[in-house]
Amino acid sequence: MYLIYLFLIITKKMTYNAKHFSAELNIKLSAKLDALQLWQNHVLEFLIKYLVASNYQQQLSHCDSFLQLLAKMRFNLESANLLLPAMNDDYRFKTSINLLYRAIIDDVINSYYLFCTVALADLEQHALNNELSIFHKEFILSTIKGINADREFEKFIDTIKNVQSTADIDVEEEFKTANPELLNTDRKWKKNKDIRASTHPDFLPLFNQGTSNTFISESKKLEFIKVRGVTTHHNLEAIFKYLSQYQHFSPKAHDLLNAHIEIDIEMYQRTLGELVMLLNQLLAFLVLKDKEGIKKYWDALAPLVFNSFAE
Repeated sequence: MYLIYLFLIITKKMTYNAKHFSAELNIKLSAKLDALQLWQNHVLEFLIKYLVASNYQQQLSHCDSFLQLLAKMRFNLESANLLLPAMNDDYRFKTSINLLYRAIIDDVINSYYLFCTVALADLEQHALNNELSIFHKEFILSTIKGINADREFEKFIDTIKNVQSTADIDVEEEFKTANPELLNTDRKWKKNKDIRASTHPDFLPLFNQGTSNTFISESKKLEFIKVRGVTTHHNLEAIFKYLSQYQHFSPKAHDLLNAHIEIDIEMYQRTLGELVMLLNQLLAFLVLKDKEGIKKYWDALAPLVFNSFAE
């Protein structure tokens, strides 16, 4: 393989990796990338089978949200697979790839956060539904800000063109009309504590969010996951924090961009591992066709995936 690598360097334009890193390191990381993609494909096949097994099955109240999160993760994994080979020539493509894995681990965190509100004795899943309502309210408020900003920009363009802007529609009022369950009697958006009015009182102190009416941060989600006994909360936080460095900016972060990808591959593996473990946890209450067969598939696949990380 080393001779093949040297031949490629000689016979074509030298790549970024070949120019800045040793052949030995590049060969090693290329093999790790290949192994990652191989097992990631196996996990994808299982994830798709898992999702297909949920088709036309009646889930516990509001638990179809977990399947929606898994569908998001499936497509982010598919996208990552398309980009991973680009790092054989240029490790800097991790800038985009890391954001895909960040989205995946964020949805794993969201899944565990919601998972920790499921109470099998509650047929209506009040706590779960209330957290989903808070997520939805966050989504709506962010959307309203985006639409209003877009309209202000359109007005700016109209002034340049010297044309009359069209009359504004009250976007917030439109969303309020469509989501009355999120409003108080005075038609103001409910605070998070009000949305949680029907949540079992044992849950409320565990959220540790006080009277906050703001976006639920990943830190608060991880705190809740920890007190609810999810033992991998530190791993979830470590992966999320590392991958988030590629979303945020610091002048020193450019050094990360130019570095090789040994740590990044490890983070991809750990993300994949957390997804595999989540799929098993969700079997506790998701309704799947041939659930026993799905569990046997997981039992055979999981050890192989985790063993591959050590190779």
